[in-house]
Amino acid sequence: MNTIASRLKAIAVTALAFAAGAFAMLGLVWVLGTYLPGGLGRAALDNYGPHGSIAALTDLRALSALTAAFLVITGLVLVIDSAYCDRMIGVFSDVLLMVMAAIAGFVAGYWLLLRLADYANFIGMGFVRAAIVCPLIVFGVSLLPLGRIRGNWPMRIALILILLASGPVLLVLTD
Repeated sequence: MNTIASRLKAIAVTALAFAAGAFAMLGLVWVLGTYLPGGLGRAALDNYGPHGSIAALTDLRALSALTAAFLVITGLVLVIDSAYCDRMIGVFSDVLLMVMAAIAGFVAGYWLLLRLADYANFIGMGFVRAAIVCPLIVFGVSLLPLGRIRGNWPMRIALILILLASGPVLLVLTD
């Protein structure tokens, strides 16, 4: 498993890369959408302009559902004693964190270009709550020493129950 510092660095670099990519892509979509003749794909590019893609970008229900599933899966993995499943949880958490960082960076790049172009702020508190809470939960749970927790039966049972109940609670809180 990676160190905490290297994981945080990877998350930050991913978010910055996708912010820069989204900023440049939206600028290119605007330029090509303005000057490209209709027969060469202009209509298809319009779907990726700000009005066509902001709703899809800011809908984080899929990330909330994946985070809830991660919590439940982690609880189920604590029931069994498998080093392979422990590694699977570590890989799953890293993949989830990278996807979340990419989406956050992409939205930040769009947001920055749209704000520079004097568009209204499209990011609401529901988005911010889900965009902050879900990665923090995944990161925090990924730091749990599953092997050591299994050695303490009261803690193991309590954590299993907490993780299994936290999945549905998270869905309600991030809706």
